[in-house]
Formats: sequence, C-alpha cells, structure tokens
Amino acid sequence: MKQKSFLAFVVALTVASPVLGQDAVPSTPPGQIERKEPGKPADPEQPADESGKQGSAPGSGEGEKAGKKAGKKALEDDWGFRWTNHPSLRLGPGTRVDFRVRLQGNLQHWDAELPDEESSSSVDVARRRIGIDGEIFNIFDYQVEGELGAKRDPWRDVYLNYKQYDFAQVQFGKFKMPFSLDENTSVTNLDFVYRSRIAALLAPGRDRGVMVHGRVLRRGWLRYELGVFSADGSNARTFDTDRVHGERTLAGRALVQPFRSTTSLASDLAMGVSFTRSDLPEGVTDLRGRTELDASFYRPGILVNGQRQRIGLEARWRPGPFSIKSEYIRLTDERLGQSVENTDLEPFVAAGWYVSGTWALTGEMKAEGLDTPRRPLFRGGFGAVELAMRVERIRFASLGGDPLASDAPRSEVILGNGDRAYTFGVNWYANRWIKIQANLVRNAIALPEQGPLPSQSVFWSRIVRFQFSM
Repeated sequence: MKQKSFLAFVVALTVASPVLGQDAVPSTPPGQIERKEPGKPADPEQPADESGKQGSAPGSGEGEKAGKKAGKKALEDDWGFRWTNHPSLRLGPGTRVDFRVRLQGNLQHWDAELPDEESSSSVDVARRRIGIDGEIFNIFDYQVEGELGAKRDPWRDVYLNYKQYDFAQVQFGKFKMPFSLDENTSVTNLDFVYRSRIAALLAPGRDRGVMVHGRVLRRGWLRYELGVFSADGSNARTFDTDRVHGERTLAGRALVQPFRSTTSLASDLAMGVSFTRSDLPEGVTDLRGRTELDASFYRPGILVNGQRQRIGLEARWRPGPFSIKSEYIRLTDERLGQSVENTDLEPFVAAGWYVSGTWALTGEMKAEGLDTPRRPLFRGGFGAVELAMRVERIRFASLGGDPLASDAPRSEVILGNGDRAYTFGVNWYANRWIKIQANLVRNAIALPEQGPLPSQSVFWSRIVRFQFSM
C-alpha cells in the first residue's frame, strides 16, 4: 500500500509541474527579488493609459479620470479568486484566504532494519498537510493547518497573530515555541531531509500558548519572542503515560542582526539565544535518543523531579549563494529527592550541537530563497541545485567513562549514550513547487550495544525526499 501511494505521489508531481508552470506569473528576473514590507500588502499596480504612460498630470481632467479608474481597479483587485503560486481568495482590502498543500514522500535505505519494517528499505509518505493562512484587515495574520491521516494530534499550526504594531505583536493558539533556529524553520525550507538531532529531540516543538514578539531598537535589529505555553511541547512528549514531561512552560528567544540595515555581506548575519523553563512532576523522564530514521539508541528509565530547563545558542550567515548555521542546546531535568536516601541528585543532562553549510551551484542568493530558481524547470531552465553538509553530535548523560555509571532509575551517575552524525546532501529546486533532496548520513553511536546494531557503532543511511508545496 505504501509503495502504491508513493508512486501515485511521484506521478502527481510529474504531471502537476508543467501545468503549474504555465499558469504561474513570470518568475523574478535574475538578480532581483520581489520584496514586501512585513505586515503590509504589496502596492497595487497602476494601470497604464492608451499611450502606455503611467497616469497623467495632477489636476487635469485626464488625471482625475485616471485616478478614478485606478481606484476602481484597485478595489476590484481586492475581491475575488486569484491564482499566482497558490490559490487565494480576496475578501476585501487587507483580507485574504490562501490555500496551502504540502506533500512529502521518502525513499530510504540503511544498514539495519528500520523500526516496524520487514527490510532495511522503505517507502514513506511523510507528510500530507493541507491548510489555510492569510490576513484580516491588515491587522491579523492567521494559519490553520492539519495532517491528513494522522490518528493522534492531527492539528499542526492553528493560531491568530495581532500584528498592527511591528514592535509588539501578540500571537495565540497552537504553534512552535520560540526556541531553536532549526526547529522553527519550516519543513519545506529545510536544507536537509531531517532536522538536526538536537532540534528534533531537545527543542520543545509545538504547544498551545500566547506569545508577545516584535522588532525593536534601530531599524529593528533586535527581534524578541516571549511566551507562556500549556506544556513542554510535542517533540519530547510520548504517549507512554508512565513517563513525565514539562508542564506549563515559559519560553523566550532574542535574535540580533547588527548589520540588518546595511547592504554589506554581513547584513544577514544573525545571532541568538533562547531558553525554556517548566515544572517537571516526579516520574520517569520522557527524553530519548533516536536516529533520523527513528531507530532508538537511548531510552533511559531515570527518575526526575523539579524543573526542566533549556538554553540554546544559534548563529546564521547567508552571504551570496552560501550559508552557514550552527546551534548548541543544553537541557537539564532536576532529580530532587530521587536518591535511595531521598536526597537530591545531580540533574539529568542532554546536550548537543551542529554546524551546517550550503552552496547554491546555480548562483541563487541563499537569503532570498532557492524556492524561486532563476531558471525554473519547464520554463527554459533546469531549476536550482544546492550542495549541503552537516556535522552534529548529541549526548545523553555520561558516555560510560565512569565505572560507577548505571542505568538504574536512582543512579547517582547515569549511564548515557550519544550519536555523532555526518550528513551529505544535494537539493534540487525544480521550480516554486517541486523540490527533491538526496541525503547520505553516517551515524556513529558511542555505545552501540544500546543502538540498532549492537555489533557495530557506525552505519549509513540513504534518503531521497520528493516534495510538493503550494
């Protein structure tokens, strides 16, 4: 069944690409990009008169007629159905509903059998998301998105954002917490098929809450986000009721772009810090270690109690066709009163980092996005091609160097595990809608006896992702 669904998905991509390419608006000329001020709609186009000139002299009869025609045309453009890169319904000035579809399918193979699979190769339709987003009176942003076929928690982002003032916006609903650059990058815009291990396992992810955010100081070079959420996010949470996760959570993030107002190569340079803090009830921690293909290499039975805290550091720079990104995340779970004598133990610690880089071989500017290639497929070109590489490491507790380390629930020194991974990738952006990624991943498990291949610590994975996004 999976193979048939995946083949149908690939066929749909092949058929849809040339059709969409014919109906789309012309692509932006090389070296240019359509720009839109945050929170404001693009200015309507001024209609030309019969001579081809824009408008007429102020105060003249012809000018007044042209002005009335322009106003009438602008008003008409604010209503009705539109199709540019996606279907959109305009419901008056500053109000629209955009319809979105995101489909992703994977071909994957690795050196060991995948969880719940009969072989080391598999076909998977990873995402089938549909949703709407848009604006209301140029004062609110909103998004409603769900996963088709999801048996548990089908809703993804469901929120409303009050954006009238750029320095202080308010967002509430269900959305991702302000923590981690990689985790807060849309899945359709990732440089690799899967997020880094620290983003997938240690960052909190989505939850219900309210957040204040905006840009302040000169020309908005400081961006801040601060919110309160009902729980600790969906990433670490499991459906195992015997395990505990963080309860009400305070999360914050600050991002500095000191050269944002300049035209230098450093204008995109950004550095940030983020944190979360939540109460953690007594019980077995819900943290665990898993590879990109969801194979377990660490599942602790450690008892925790107290607070869960995270600290994150991030940096990003995208000069020309290149980019470099890096993050560090440290998470601690307190163990108050968890020794055999009911005294406090040292916190359970999980931490990790990654460094990644990309290079657009076809010359597109990374900061402007490669989803709009200079020469799209089916429109006289081949699309955009990008090389990518990532080095990362994640570890849980002690890696076994201490002879007293144990996996007992109340152990003073916790026996942990870790994974160091290298990912090599090629990304092909055929046009605005089609993206294909190929990744080769090398995993090295510190204590292989806890991993998917107890007899060896190093193994390879191969993944190809087909993506359609509209």
